[in-house]
Amino acid sequence: MATSNGQGPAANSSDAADTSTHTNTSTSTSTDAGTRTGTGTGTNTPLALADQASSYRVSSPTKEAWISHSLKKRRGEFVSQQQLRMFVGTWNVNGRGPATAAEMRAWLGFSSADADAPDLVVAGFQELDARAEAFVYNDAAKEQQWTEALVQALPGGYRKVAARQLIGMFIVVFVAERCYDSVGGVQTASVGCGIMGVVGNKGAVGVRLVYGDTPVCFVCAHLAHDAAQVERRNAQFHEVCRRLVFAPDDAGWPDPLAPRREPAGAVGVFDHAYVVWLGDLNYRVGQSEPSEPGGPGQADPGPSTYAELLALDQLRAAMGDRQAFAGFEEAAVRFAPTYKFVPGTARYDERRRPAWCDRVLWWAPSGGIGCDEYTAAASVLMSDHRPVRARLVADVWRVGRARRQAVYLDVLRELDRYENECIPTASLDADRVDFGRVVFGSRVARRLRLANTGQVPLEYGFVATPAYARGMPAWLRIAPGSGMLLPGEAAHLELSVLVDERSSAALTTLSEDLAAILVLHLTRGRDYFLQVAGCYEPSVFGCPLEILVHLRGPIRAMQRADFAACLASGQFSVPRCVWALTDFIARYGVERGCSCFERPPDRALMRVVREWLDEDQALDPAVLLQWRAEAEAEADADSHVARTVVEGRSPQLRLEPAMRRFSERTAVGSAIPMLANGGAASEALERMTLDTASYGSGSGSESESDAEPPTASVAAAAAAVGNGGSGSSSSSTVAVSALPHDIGIDTACGCLVDLFRSLPEPLVPFDMYAACVEAGGVSRAAALEALEILAPGRLNVLVYLLAFLRECVERGAVTRRRVARVFAQVILRPRDVEDAVVGEGAERFVEFLLIAQGQI
Repeated sequence: MATSNGQGPAANSSDAADTSTHTNTSTSTSTDAGTRTGTGTGTNTPLALADQASSYRVSSPTKEAWISHSLKKRRGEFVSQQQLRMFVGTWNVNGRGPATAAEMRAWLGFSSADADAPDLVVAGFQELDARAEAFVYNDAAKEQQWTEALVQALPGGYRKVAARQLIGMFIVVFVAERCYDSVGGVQTASVGCGIMGVVGNKGAVGVRLVYGDTPVCFVCAHLAHDAAQVERRNAQFHEVCRRLVFAPDDAGWPDPLAPRREPAGAVGVFDHAYVVWLGDLNYRVGQSEPSEPGGPGQADPGPSTYAELLALDQLRAAMGDRQAFAGFEEAAVRFAPTYKFVPGTARYDERRRPAWCDRVLWWAPSGGIGCDEYTAAASVLMSDHRPVRARLVADVWRVGRARRQAVYLDVLRELDRYENECIPTASLDADRVDFGRVVFGSRVARRLRLANTGQVPLEYGFVATPAYARGMPAWLRIAPGSGMLLPGEAAHLELSVLVDERSSAALTTLSEDLAAILVLHLTRGRDYFLQVAGCYEPSVFGCPLEILVHLRGPIRAMQRADFAACLASGQFSVPRCVWALTDFIARYGVERGCSCFERPPDRALMRVVREWLDEDQALDPAVLLQWRAEAEAEADADSHVARTVVEGRSPQLRLEPAMRRFSERTAVGSAIPMLANGGAASEALERMTLDTASYGSGSGSESESDAEPPTASVAAAAAAVGNGGSGSSSSSTVAVSALPHDIGIDTACGCLVDLFRSLPEPLVPFDMYAACVEAGGVSRAAALEALEILAPGRLNVLVYLLAFLRECVERGAVTRRRVARVFAQVILRPRDVEDAVVGEGAERFVEFLLIAQGQI
């Protein structure tokens, strides 16, 4: 037999290349008092074998399961198995002197003549030394006496390989001479968790050894006494499991099918193939002791009552509730309770309810342990406990490591061949999708066919790339973006482009192109690259306000360098597109007595208006307007106007005499130079007015007095509104909803609202949203004060817009409440929907800004 440093046995293997030495602690170490505090335990990571020639790393759980199953079928090629017969005994000796040879043999229960004599003898003792001074200094005398008693009782042919004492706890392991060369990797450890959680009057001592290539851990424990301390016993079990650790080594591994792992840290209790737990665990029957003494002595309750008593066994309850010893097993208990006896007699102490305090359990997650005998030595009377023994049989193995590695690599090659045959494949009917001309707010869709051309199910999805965290740009949607196809199936993917305020800024300023490369990934297959592209037409809709206030021409004619020069000019005014819309509404809507912002726009006409604004063209009233002589609407007006626009014809104007040309210098237009230099927010908002006298001061050949007035109904409504003083809806004699409307004016109003709604950042920036909404719930002064930090360019636009809207209210074209409801949603917007404030604060904020100085 090989030895390591002359200390004890060393494990050898069937493969010479794998021969390694492992130290064996054959002499005990004295009181460890729980000072060994190893951190963490090793893990048995399956299938992480690193071949020295080439590194194989298998990470997929499915692959690991397949390889493990393949190795299990071929385990006979590299694993040789045999059975290990073990005697495991526990005895609380109550501080008594060494037992006689006869008492020892009665406990052991076998002799040299037995054909099934155990290969390992594991004996655990508790209360070996009950003296008070044992807590202070280490005395190995008791250990030596009991070891000698065991040696005398054991038949010939056994050698001690490990021993460990901690105050009263003592574990010793003997191995049969015929098996001595099979044992290696021997280590011992101890942990105290008694007084103050560290003293060794309670705790455990443990031995780790490797039999063949099978690591086994033996734990001898003595847990808290007293029937009521169930929770403390449970806690001490978990404390021992956590703190009882051994030094890292490379001897044995728990699963013969798993690759040999490199030592990664301290070896814990459960880093073994088997754990055998023995000792005075002190679990009782019931939750308390009898309230009355049972007499001078109690007799054995008898086998007929064992089942009733075991139903109240605290250990079985803790195992069933998974409070302690979860996953452990125990053989059937068919012997009398082992505690508490009157020493030297067969009578139980009347002050204690009989209980099975002394137990032997085992943990074998993959099975492999059986029990031939589990009993107590009833004839051994020296202590208040009866010694307990278990005859266990465990399956142990030797692994031909070189052969195992060869089989493992062969299995990997087989898996690789299988995967190559079953790699999913697909076909796309195009690798490029062209969306053509794309404009703001209009959705363009294309379809792409994806087919499964392989022999296995196909899972697909668009994956993230460094350019796009979610796999595609914000302006692109793909439905479905992921899915599964069976062999022969196909799916039509719809790719759609929609440029909105979230994605328009970079596209409008030409800092980004409407183009991207997407990665379509097949699970366990290849990647397909898909190019998408389109031609985005820059638009004032979705354009940042910082650009709009500098534009001096059509946005469609701008180049990338022009945007930079535009921003560098330092000069800003009200955007031309805003002026064009408000001027049109003022000339042909407000002045003619039509309602504004009350009815939905015509979508076909809106596309026409957007084209005009993007090309910096004037709005053509001959195309947009459809004057009505009556207040009530006609049901087919929207479709009629849209049809005429598509056909390239101008709609018939009912009040053509009223369409005489207005002056180019209107009140709305004259507001631009007035506000161009900016100013303090409160001052600018207080002095905002429209030069109402300029309405009708035309520069054409006809004056306002020469123009034919509106029809009687329109004139009457306008007069009624004009008599309302301040122009608010509460003082008007005619409701705004009763005024006539024109689909062209409704469309221009809708475009104005959409223009501000489409700003990437609203007119009042996101960072000011909360303060402005809060001010809306306070007062007009608070609303004005909240705008003091508004940038000059934005302030100019806000003052201009509010001046126009106030004029609309005062002329009766719309109520102040309606303006607040419509524009509160576009002037003020939260950055995220979750940040939106519930209530009327935003609408009240806009209402306050519409109130002129001196009004209530």
